[in-house]
Amino acid sequence: MGIMLRTLLTVAVSATLGLAYPAEPPAPTPAATPCTTGDPVVTAGYTINYAPAIPTIAFQQGYQPEPAWADGHVVGTYTFGVPQPLESGFAYAQFKCQYYCNNMPSAGSFFVNYAPTDGNLGSLCSCYDNILEPESFVSMNQTLVGAWNHICAA
Repeated sequence: MGIMLRTLLTVAVSATLGLAYPAEPPAPTPAATPCTTGDPVVTAGYTINYAPAIPTIAFQQGYQPEPAWADGHVVGTYTFGVPQPLESGFAYAQFKCQYYCNNMPSAGSFFVNYAPTDGNLGSLCSCYDNILEPESFVSMNQTLVGAWNHICAA
């Protein structure tokens, strides 16, 4: 009889404590990747599965994301080589950049610019946690650039 009473008391105390302490809050869900509408683009034979992000202003000497915005939203950068010929090599660098950014958490866009240094042919790939809005670009002295936004799943 003592064991039965002890068991009942244990159950009652456990139930009371369960009511007194709230359950653990649910784990936060990861933020959805920012995205836009559009279709993949084939450039120099390479499919970019992102929509082009085109500035509202036609910059004669090239463009880049506004630096303060870029600094606040960058989630990863990488430098890729640019094989010759330059036009198809740069398309290949953008193609590689999309796969690099696909592995970044919540990468909603990426920007690639031709960045030759010390005689080497290269490109700088930057991944961002938000989409590149058409008005978010400023002038840059580099005309070989590409800006791309993640396309929402259908």
